[in-house]
Amino acid sequence: MFGPASRAPDRTLYTAADINTTFSTPYSSAMEAYFASKSLSRVATKEFMEREKPSFEFVNLLPALVFGPDELATNTQELMAGGNGLVLGCLMGAQIPEMIGASVHVDDVARAHVDGLKQSVPGNRDYILSSDAPEGIEWEDMMEIVKKSFPDAVGKGVFKLQGSMPTRPWRLETTDTEEAFGWKHISLEETVKSLVEQYLGFVEVEKK
Repeated sequence: MFGPASRAPDRTLYTAADINTTFSTPYSSAMEAYFASKSLSRVATKEFMEREKPSFEFVNLLPALVFGPDELATNTQELMAGGNGLVLGCLMGAQIPEMIGASVHVDDVARAHVDGLKQSVPGNRDYILSSDAPEGIEWEDMMEIVKKSFPDAVGKGVFKLQGSMPTRPWRLETTDTEEAFGWKHISLEETVKSLVEQYLGFVEVEKK
């Protein structure tokens, strides 16, 4: 996920069993260190379970880039935090560096945290949370989604649709997740639409 992309798109299909524990330090950025910490925590969890053999099980949730409506946000500025800022910024004209082509609706992440406590979900396993699997998404498809679903906002210049966020292909296997939890991930299109609807609602309120 770091460094220049290969000339040929990576067609590897990553599963929840894949884990990268080969890191070059010092890390190139805070984000690379953050990702490394996630991988190392997965390793530590499994080592703990094997060593201590506790009476409980674990469920690890592995989300792609999370974005979507924020029920805690009260204005456009608060809504622009985190992954939402990347998406909305791109729609407004920002030039965003290359991102992996995988995302997940924040509601799916919340739902998985609750459903992961159910006995029907097998424990001691990792579950990938990502929409539009296995092929993933193209970030710049967001432009067409907004153009089709919110033509008035585009016409008024709320969304200039002149930004960019190149996609690095990222194929993920989520069949195990959807079978275990019993539901399908919300699509990129529906995620973008629900976020933009909330944003436009704030825009109208802030005009008054």
